[in-house]
Amino acid sequence: MHHEDIESIFRKLNSNQKGLSSKEAQKRLLENGKNILPKKKKDSFIKIFLKGILDPIVLLLVITVVFSLIVGEKTDAIAISFIILVDLILGAVQEWKAEKNADSLSSIIKVKVNVLRDNKEVEIDSEDLVVGDIMILDSGDKLSADARIIESHNLTVSESVLTGESINVPKKVCTVNKKASISEMKNMLFAGTTITTGRAIAIVTKTGIQTEVGKIADKVANAKDEKSPLTIRMDKFSKQISLLIIVIAIIITVLLFYKGVQGKEIFLSVIALSVSAMPEGLPLALTMALTITSNKMVKKNCLVKKLNSVESLGSCTYIASDKTGTLTVNEQTAKRIVLPNGKAYDITGIGYNFDGEIKVSDKKDEELVKEIATLGYINNEAGLEKEEDGYTYFGDSIDVAFKALGKKVKVDVSSYEILGMIPYESENKYSAVFYNTCGNNYASVKGSLEVVLNFCKNTNEEKEKIKKQNEELAKEGYRVIALASSKLANFKLKEDYDKNDIETLEFKGLVAFIDPVRKDVKDSINECVKAGINVIMITGDHPLTAYKIAKDLKLCNSYDEVATGADVEMMSEKGEDEFDRFVKCKKVFSRVTPIDKLKIVE
Repeated sequence: MHHEDIESIFRKLNSNQKGLSSKEAQKRLLENGKNILPKKKKDSFIKIFLKGILDPIVLLLVITVVFSLIVGEKTDAIAISFIILVDLILGAVQEWKAEKNADSLSSIIKVKVNVLRDNKEVEIDSEDLVVGDIMILDSGDKLSADARIIESHNLTVSESVLTGESINVPKKVCTVNKKASISEMKNMLFAGTTITTGRAIAIVTKTGIQTEVGKIADKVANAKDEKSPLTIRMDKFSKQISLLIIVIAIIITVLLFYKGVQGKEIFLSVIALSVSAMPEGLPLALTMALTITSNKMVKKNCLVKKLNSVESLGSCTYIASDKTGTLTVNEQTAKRIVLPNGKAYDITGIGYNFDGEIKVSDKKDEELVKEIATLGYINNEAGLEKEEDGYTYFGDSIDVAFKALGKKVKVDVSSYEILGMIPYESENKYSAVFYNTCGNNYASVKGSLEVVLNFCKNTNEEKEKIKKQNEELAKEGYRVIALASSKLANFKLKEDYDKNDIETLEFKGLVAFIDPVRKDVKDSINECVKAGINVIMITGDHPLTAYKIAKDLKLCNSYDEVATGADVEMMSEKGEDEFDRFVKCKKVFSRVTPIDKLKIVE
């Protein structure tokens, strides 16, 4: 519905700006079901226990018990039965506990949402949302359904959970191309994403399994269960040992028969040999080893739902990793400041904290660097505070990163009095602050380079030089913010300010941001490489950003090893063999959807 106008959507969904009536909402809820994601049907403890009996090696041991009773070895029969029982109970308990823990994780988040019902704003459970509901959304709200924006103000959304894009996405009221990808739908909100700034009114267009995240959940829930490497090897081992015992039994039967041994004694001898050849301790040893390992993994916050998956992980030869929040910290960080004179200074530290510094050798440059950090700190709508157990923050990711930068260089804003602001709007691509310090009034602007340069008095030659600096940073995968300021000759206090209140400014510099690599990731990748495991990156983020991170991690050497979602779609249409060859020669996949990720992994 992203390509249609609002009135058409109201007609299609039989709704309006006053919202649905309570009666109509209840009717739709009964017809279409609750707004919940599909889940795989859970097995009961008894079913998990009984499934364990079908394990080939366990079946062999059951046969061994029968044979032991036939030959009168009751002690062996009891011992083997005890081993089978302990093995089945241990395995079943472990898997059942893991299933329960997984369910408890999904019920931790109980989301409430404000909607219009009977033309009144009411708060309901997210699972009671229906198509046609009018949602009233604010900063910090987590979305529980797909929706089309009707009204918005300074709206940005974190869509990293769906697209892998680490930068908050500006959203607005508009129509977009019918064939637009999820990341291009600037007028749509998606379930699972979070509003970071601003507010909006939106009409629910899809709920439950019909949402984008619901389609992914359905695909995963209905994915075909594959046998683990351990199960495959145990099946093979069971067949081999069974065949070996049968062959030996036939040979012994033939030999004893020719020696004139009676048929009953031959039968008992063959069964006794078969019982002694069975590895009755193997299943219990395996279960114990896997249980101990899974418990160790739980202590490292890794929940194991099936015991065999522990060994599957140990058999891994290829790792397809997401980028945002996995290889990176999912926290924008200022990493470089470039001054108008061309000098660049790197900034240490990663994430939303006060750890790090900028080493500047030149005293004049040091003053300008500190001024840039100060301007970013005061021209800001975010917050970042140090608590006893870490850091708390709110607001746009770039604004939070500017707060962190200010703390790193120890800016002192006690003498700064904020007189007024022009908040950031995605359409304007800049924000401005008017302030007083040391008895003088100033204006400062931060935003995209093209917009900020329009406010500056620099010559065309200087502007071209600055644009080239910006291009170089963009090619390296950085998000670049420009800053400018100047003293105001004519300034009047008033309630609202606009661009006409900004006088000609002096360009101050560029600040380059990126979602940086986690501290332990390089060591982890090196361990994988030493173990013969290939690592590739699959992300929804921008190709240049993905390439920058992959190159830093030495996952790839050339941009030729980077593929986009469009490449994946095109190659998948050429057939499985062609697609396999394409996937094998790429190390980074960018701008791909979650469904594409599943396709690549398969």
